[in-house]
Amino acid sequence: MSPAAALAPRTAGPTPRHPPGHGVDGLGDNAGMAVGRSARIPYHQATRRLLRQSVFDSLFELQADKAWPAITMTDLARAAGVSRQTLYNEFGSRHDVAQQYILRLVDGYLDQVETDIAEHPGDARAALETAFRSFLTMAAADPMVRSAIEGSASDDILRLVTSEAGTLLASASERLARIFADSWARLSHEDAHRLGRHLVRHALSYVTIAPGTEEDPAADMSLLLAPAVQALADDAAR
Repeated sequence: MSPAAALAPRTAGPTPRHPPGHGVDGLGDNAGMAVGRSARIPYHQATRRLLRQSVFDSLFELQADKAWPAITMTDLARAAGVSRQTLYNEFGSRHDVAQQYILRLVDGYLDQVETDIAEHPGDARAALETAFRSFLTMAAADPMVRSAIEGSASDDILRLVTSEAGTLLASASERLARIFADSWARLSHEDAHRLGRHLVRHALSYVTIAPGTEEDPAADMSLLLAPAVQALADDAAR
């Protein structure tokens, strides 16, 4: 069994056609774009979202044939149907493309985590185990993240989840804190942020150091952390 498969041995599923957080309509990021009479966004914002959606979907699809180090900006521009200059204008550099791609992936993972937590009201252990298992399964399904898990990632990708993970840590921690604060747990601002930071660091550790085949990370994590989360939720309810 590969390191990636070992992350979520009980939840194998079909490989996604698009990266998590990337709706097929090009509008599926966490910022959301309400559809209907009550919410509209400016044309330039919608155009930018569609551009980024096309680029990220194209990058996901290109990785079916070659690893990230072999994908050039020319390859990506051609696949997305834009010019190289447009690509550079939007992202600045190839490194920034990878960083934004990973940030969008994580935002998609957290969409699912939010759903999983909401579906287990009052049960911290089930909520944490289901949510963490969802993250592990989705992470192992993406080619770029899987390369980090399996130890084949290029140095620039490894840096994005280790020494240069500050932006990722801050963004994901903030989002996760909001999820816990707004969920049935109703954690305080301080407790939610502490928990968010810890869980994101914990999750990143499984990307950079894959578990052994005998481990069940989601079950282990929930067993250890659920009592603390439940106690914080009980305190918040008083």
